[in-house]
Amino acid sequence: MPMEFTRKLSLQFVLLLFICFSLPSGAEGLKVATVNSSKIIQSYPQAQNLLQDIAKAEADLNKKIQEKRQTLEKAKEQKKTQTELQMLAEQIRLELEPEAKKLEDQSNKKSAEIESKIKSTISEVAKQAKYDLVLVEEAVLYGGTDISDEVLKKLGK
Repeated sequence: MPMEFTRKLSLQFVLLLFICFSLPSGAEGLKVATVNSSKIIQSYPQAQNLLQDIAKAEADLNKKIQEKRQTLEKAKEQKKTQTELQMLAEQIRLELEPEAKKLEDQSNKKSAEIESKIKSTISEVAKQAKYDLVLVEEAVLYGGTDISDEVLKKLGK
């Protein structure tokens, strides 16, 4: 059994070597670009504005949640019945849940718009410079040309 395993492993290794040595001939001249997504997000004013808007809206919602918690605590201190407390908690939940959902939906929509704009700009820059492949810089150990600055220029930084 070990001999058979060794033979299979050897065959797989030879096949792997064959594949590896055949790839460069097809990949010659492959022009690869990279983009630094963190840099683009941090430097793109629309993305920063969105992050600030989301942070402000979340802070406002958290303030409302805190106020409602205080209202519930006061009701407990006033020795309201369990039924009254449950009704108050449900009323608060029904009031705040739609606001949280609205905030989440707006954030997702705006984020998707910005992400789409960034992706289309990356695509435009890559096509203009005749790149065959664009990778996120964070996933590349070596190689590629960083086109982040060109993307930011095109975005209107």
